[in-house]
Amino acid sequence: LPFQAGIDAGADLVMIGHLTVSDVEDVPAIFSYNIVTGLLREEMGFEGVVITDSLQMKAVKDVYGSGQAAVLAVKAGVDILLCPEDLKATADALLEAVETGEISEERLNESVMRILKLKEERGIL
Repeated sequence: LPFQAGIDAGADLVMIGHLTVSDVEDVPAIFSYNIVTGLLREEMGFEGVVITDSLQMKAVKDVYGSGQAAVLAVKAGVDILLCPEDLKATADALLEAVETGEISEERLNESVMRILKLKEERGIL
């Protein structure tokens, strides 16, 4: 209910935490396509920017490498990765995922467009 109220009020961003909703999927919410895209975007109608909580938190960094966390989050539908532990590993993994087709350029462009739209609406561009 709080997320839907925020969406209905016009929230620009939603931060997805690292909690696991085992009724939906046994992975942290930031890596769940069912939560980020299925529930938040499709079911609840959120069209804004989705950002992770810090990727340096123990719930992520103790289980997933920086690159793996980045790829999983982007595949789930996340737009912005907050504080990856190893920026180079994150960038390298995302580039490789695009080059191999694991993540499509179209998927990245969706995030870029949402981020640019938000910046334009807020007068940052």
